[in-house]
Amino acid sequence: MSYCCPADPEKKKEWEEKMLQEIDFLDNDIKKASEIFSALGHPIRLKIAYFLSQRDHCVCELIFKLNERQNLVSHHLTILKNCGIVEAYSSSKWHFYRLNPEFGNILNIITQLQNKNPDKPELS
Repeated sequence: MSYCCPADPEKKKEWEEKMLQEIDFLDNDIKKASEIFSALGHPIRLKIAYFLSQRDHCVCELIFKLNERQNLVSHHLTILKNCGIVEAYSSSKWHFYRLNPEFGNILNIITQLQNKNPDKPELS
């Protein structure tokens, strides 16, 4: 359709249905993207995602690297897990976390953007 706001009732109904489909699709995508950006918007969670992009970690390793309390690290891991960014698994008595492979590209994009804008402050 190459027209906007059609006057013909039949074409208008078809146009409205198309617009509603686009809105529904956009709303779902925007909601999920907002959840992801919100989860990665906290410095601790972004650091966790970065560490997990390098290799799987157990909680004690993340606690050491972040220099934060266990309950705080666990809280942030839960947020990342609920969003689907991080996955958990057990090996023997240890619980490990890994970055969901689908999110590796997001961290690569952030790094590329940071490298393109050397005058911008670094992520911390």
